[in-house]
Amino acid sequence: MVLIAHSLGGTAHLSPLLRKVRKLGLRTPDALLRLAVVRGCHHYAPADFDHFAEAATAPSHDLLGHEELAVAMISAAQEQDPRLIRCAAQLLGAPETSVETLARLACMERCSPLLAYIARHAINWDASRSDFWRELLLRIPTGGPQDSEFWPHPSRFVVQSGYQRGGGTPAPVWLRPSPGGVY
Repeated sequence: MVLIAHSLGGTAHLSPLLRKVRKLGLRTPDALLRLAVVRGCHHYAPADFDHFAEAATAPSHDLLGHEELAVAMISAAQEQDPRLIRCAAQLLGAPETSVETLARLACMERCSPLLAYIARHAINWDASRSDFWRELLLRIPTGGPQDSEFWPHPSRFVVQSGYQRGGGTPAPVWLRPSPGGVY
């Protein structure tokens, strides 16, 4: 099993956040992905996803915040899975995400370089929240790799529309959790 720590050039650590999510019953990366879908990241819903059944058993936002869920998906101790990274980037697009909490968790979980990678690309594609992403970059250490062949291409964090009737230039839109998600 390849961990995100390996893509960062490091070794795995004992993650307090992954310990917490496992105590909440989220024992696999797929369980984290399913919770993110319940919270509005429908773009990554597995084929067998039953929204009502999943929502009924999902931990509340009070038990596990957006920031914790997103960082659990990109923790250095997590399995290397591009879907988790892409879904975490979408979840971080939620308007109520706290920069302070996110920065603290990223340092604790040793995923600051990967989070910085997401933030650098979000500044270019997420114009409505560019101040959030800039603030995040100021608060997290940016040492370590700036990029990795294992991380998703930045185009995977956005939806790109095709031809538009009547002209106009299609512009990529940063993926965000849909408002119908359980928060």
